[in-house]
Amino acid sequence: MPTSLLFGINTEGRVHTLSTSGTLWRELTYVGQEYKKLSAIPHFLWALGGDHQVYVYVHGLDIPIRVKEESYENERWIPIEGFSSRLLPTDRFHFSSADGTIDRQIDKIRLPSMAWQWEGDWQLDLTLDGQPLDHNGWTYAIDFPAQYYSKKQWKSCVRRRLWVRYRKYVAMNSWCAIAPLHKDATAEPFIDISIGGQNIAGADQGTMLVWAVTSHNRIMFRSGVSTKSPEGAKWHCVTVPGGCEVGQISVGSTGLVWAALLDGRALIRIGITRESLMGSVWVETRGPPNALRTMQISVGVCAVWAVTQDRKVWFRKSIKADTAEISEEMAVGYGWVEMVGNMSSVSVTGNDQVFAIGGEDRAIYFRTGIQNGDLTGKKWKCLHAPLQVSRASSSASLNRDKVNNGTRSTYSLNRPNSLCDTSGLSDVVDQSHSAPTSLPVGELGGRHFETQLKNPRAWSPVRSVGSIVGTEVHPESDASLWSDKQDSCIFAEDEELGWGEYEAPWSWIAAGACTIDPNQLPNWFMEQGAMTQTELDQPWRLQILEELRSRLINQSYKDIPLAVDTTSWVHIGEGRINLSGSAFVDCILQLEWVHTYGTLTVLNSDGATTMQQFSINEITCVQCCSEPGSPRLAIHTPNLNIPVIRIQFSSDSQMEEWQTHFTTVCREIYNTTGSPSKKSIWAVSSLGDSFIWDSKQLINLQEGNLHIQEIDLNRKLMPLKIPLYTNCVAGTVLTLTGYALCDANRFAINLNAYPTFKPKAKNYSELENCALHFNVRFEEDIVVRNSMIDGKWGEEERYGGNPFNRGKEFVIQFEFTSDNYIISVNDKKFCNYRHRLPSSACHLIDIWGKITLNKLQILTPNMILNPKEMIWRQIGGHLRTVESCVAGVIWAIGFDHTCWVYNGGWGGAFAGALNSNNVHSMSDIQDYRVYENQRWNPVTGYTSTGLPTDRYMWSDVTATYHANKHFTDYVRRRRWIRRCAVATTGPWIELGHTKLLDVSLTLLSNDEDSPIIVWALASGGQAMIRLDVSKSNPLGVKWEHVNSDKPLSSISCGPFNNVWAVATNGSAYMRLGIKVDLLQGNKWMCIEPPPGNPLKQISVNEIGVWALSCKGNLYIRKDISSGWPEGSCWQSFSVDPLIISNTQNSGTFKHVSVGTNEVWVTTDAGALLRRIGLSKENPTGTGWTSAIPGMWQHVSCRAF
Repeated sequence: MPTSLLFGINTEGRVHTLSTSGTLWRELTYVGQEYKKLSAIPHFLWALGGDHQVYVYVHGLDIPIRVKEESYENERWIPIEGFSSRLLPTDRFHFSSADGTIDRQIDKIRLPSMAWQWEGDWQLDLTLDGQPLDHNGWTYAIDFPAQYYSKKQWKSCVRRRLWVRYRKYVAMNSWCAIAPLHKDATAEPFIDISIGGQNIAGADQGTMLVWAVTSHNRIMFRSGVSTKSPEGAKWHCVTVPGGCEVGQISVGSTGLVWAALLDGRALIRIGITRESLMGSVWVETRGPPNALRTMQISVGVCAVWAVTQDRKVWFRKSIKADTAEISEEMAVGYGWVEMVGNMSSVSVTGNDQVFAIGGEDRAIYFRTGIQNGDLTGKKWKCLHAPLQVSRASSSASLNRDKVNNGTRSTYSLNRPNSLCDTSGLSDVVDQSHSAPTSLPVGELGGRHFETQLKNPRAWSPVRSVGSIVGTEVHPESDASLWSDKQDSCIFAEDEELGWGEYEAPWSWIAAGACTIDPNQLPNWFMEQGAMTQTELDQPWRLQILEELRSRLINQSYKDIPLAVDTTSWVHIGEGRINLSGSAFVDCILQLEWVHTYGTLTVLNSDGATTMQQFSINEITCVQCCSEPGSPRLAIHTPNLNIPVIRIQFSSDSQMEEWQTHFTTVCREIYNTTGSPSKKSIWAVSSLGDSFIWDSKQLINLQEGNLHIQEIDLNRKLMPLKIPLYTNCVAGTVLTLTGYALCDANRFAINLNAYPTFKPKAKNYSELENCALHFNVRFEEDIVVRNSMIDGKWGEEERYGGNPFNRGKEFVIQFEFTSDNYIISVNDKKFCNYRHRLPSSACHLIDIWGKITLNKLQILTPNMILNPKEMIWRQIGGHLRTVESCVAGVIWAIGFDHTCWVYNGGWGGAFAGALNSNNVHSMSDIQDYRVYENQRWNPVTGYTSTGLPTDRYMWSDVTATYHANKHFTDYVRRRRWIRRCAVATTGPWIELGHTKLLDVSLTLLSNDEDSPIIVWALASGGQAMIRLDVSKSNPLGVKWEHVNSDKPLSSISCGPFNNVWAVATNGSAYMRLGIKVDLLQGNKWMCIEPPPGNPLKQISVNEIGVWALSCKGNLYIRKDISSGWPEGSCWQSFSVDPLIISNTQNSGTFKHVSVGTNEVWVTTDAGALLRRIGLSKENPTGTGWTSAIPGMWQHVSCRAF
């Protein structure tokens, strides 16, 4: 898991934080305000100050908070005057929102508070749906609620243009005050605050919920709080049932709200959804059964914990907060369970782990053993972490600690008052430490504690957000607030800090921003009996170990038999198999492994008849193809008459068991163990399974810088077609040996290119292409050379005679150069033939005539790769995309936009511990949405019975709808959403909390050890560049934000200075000014998309710039050169009819990946295609060849 933070408040009101990757408490910069309570989620803190007012703290964001303000300037055409700002009374405002309902006068749009700052002045947006506009930016329409166009027409009666301006949240890493409820802040102070709701199903990204309680026992809800607006908009009072006096409130990550009443009861807010963040109604439930007042409640996902007035800890059963919006029972739960231990407060993390503060000793405890099956845990364990204090800390506190240390050790954990269970007492008792040296009063390290703050006014809470409502901040009014020096650290300066290992009594703990893996706890705990390194290095211990080692020197294990013979075994099970492609039938599966050979036998249900039997060597991929309620595996055997065999099992566990066996035997046969090589291809299925094809087997066939393939042609009958699975670039040599029969009249060798398809009515016409027709004619005693282009033969070349003889052997050699073919016969040069088609277009050798062939040898600089025979190995994890680079550094993104970095391991998930290495726990979340459609009926009203021409009553999203019902509305729909989560393992390391949309990697130079440049897009479409990424440090150090006027949806980098991106409006952008000393560049250059085809994805590399449109069309940027890097135009591609006929429903493209010399794509039907015929002279290629069919949705060939 990535690094997260645990927050706490000590008894002095100072806020400290403890990182999961560290072992020391560090104090947040002190600005003169103490705090009583704290609530946290990742990157956002809300706190209750000593003055009982609310404060917000934003920290650790990789992307700055930027908001684009928009205002549309509207004009109407008036006769004689032309376009004028004088509008009709029924028209919208002169400056308005996009729908015209809100007045957006530019001079009235102000900064929300002093925490914001403008970035530049108002500017015109000069694009419309990706298409450029003129310098005035006007768009035209017949009327305002209509379609707008970039060109003025004779019927254009209105026009508008968009003004934009960005504002930035500059109060990062600072406490900012929220405006009080009344002008007199003491009239109704706050007594509690809670933040959560960051994981509400289906809610807008960045949504957060903030609830508070006032001294008048009123519950307040803060509207508009999000990652784009950390301080929110305003407070709303939420009415509670009569007779209910609220004392404390808590909100979980999924939005579930519990409130503790002063009489011991509790209220639960029902109906909190993405449409109604405030919920709809309160439900009352009883508190813990001891009838004492509930002091505090903390809400998690599947747990609610409470502390009563007698410091007892209670757990609420049967809570399911993620389904609380549709089930009241899941929100309320039933029954309280008393936990052992006395605590003063408790806090639940986002994954239901629990922290608490001891009731007597004020130490922080962690509840161990909490799992999905046991949410109550096992026992309490105390945290051990030294405390870093600021020099502004009061000397009184240090004096108190000095006195306390004389009677009680810093790490003395003998606390029976907080932990009453003697069974768990051994886990929190440590008598091996002596009391630390107490801190000197007034000095530490030769410097005074009491130092004057550098700038006590700068971002002081009383001058921050909301303290002056509606007032903009001006840089000239207080230069200290807008210093050019930006400090991203959330802690105090080093010279203001000292280290103190003394007892730190805590008053509050906030764990909402902390994510802990219960199986891999941080280094915060000290186990009983743990030995120090000094104890382990004692001479007597080392001597004993040495004597034990000496006994085993002469021991031989060769004669000891194996306990279990694993060289031969048989696994038998039942299932259902699909061989015909239509229906599944019952069968018995028998997988047999003997030493180094395996066989799969499929028998009918009674075991009497063999339905199918083949060697494991025929399997190239084992892929999960499950459907809801039907666990299935797809066994790919492309060289058999049934290329895909689908097997259905009775349960997921049975499927995973067979998947493990298949993967194990395939790994033994193909020797695909260990870490993959750098030059590999990654692919991801629609189910989130990641696969890798390792190029090590092809590299082993390499001779020097050339790749060789020998094909045995003995006993092959004529005519013969031999596919060429390589680009025949300059340097390729084809050598064919054989002999002509005595009665041969002629024979021919054709180097065929990919056919040309031209549309013809509703079909296509296929036009053949032949790069070289080599025809030996014995009756004419000549050899004819020719080419066919688009089905038409060219001019023949007949000179040179005939070097062939009937009944004799021959050796023909075709050598490819940049200009021509050099043809040699029997080791003697015969002729040259100039290229009429690009040589790289050759993809098939077609041989016919009365000859017998012995062997074909292919020698080429490029890899020889048959996509259908590629061996795919599954790597554990659940991912959406994977991106690679030639240095072997791999990044991936999950469905929840979490970024993962490959650590070089293998296995995970179904593979089990024995077949895995260096795997970690992983989790992923995905939302599924479906639309319910209804049509209005004059008799019954809206009904689910539609017209025959209507869509399905449950369908995906199409068309455009509005929120309010109109008189002319005859149909309606609503969206249903359900969130699912998966927990698995894989060789991946989570990278921070920043969510990513896309990522791309490239090297700074051609050296594999050079730094790696990583460009990425945050979840809001902001461009970023990752610094200090290398082979030795694949995670890098930090993100650097790169400004862009438009939110981006896709980004790709080829050579380090070639970065392209696609905006959400469909236009392409190229980054200019990228240098070695300025990797982020200086500005974006807009590139028009193809007309009528806004782009959605782009991939860039040395071979070119390829892009994918929203309609699934594929394009390449033409005429790109060093002097003209933006190119000239877009050239489109289509899925060839041959591919459509071989792959069902593959009509459009889904994803494209561009490598150094490779282009791979996936189609909407899940097919995986490779572009053939690519070369520097022909960067567009000539055609497609398909790999194994499957549910492929993503591919990355950037390392290949």
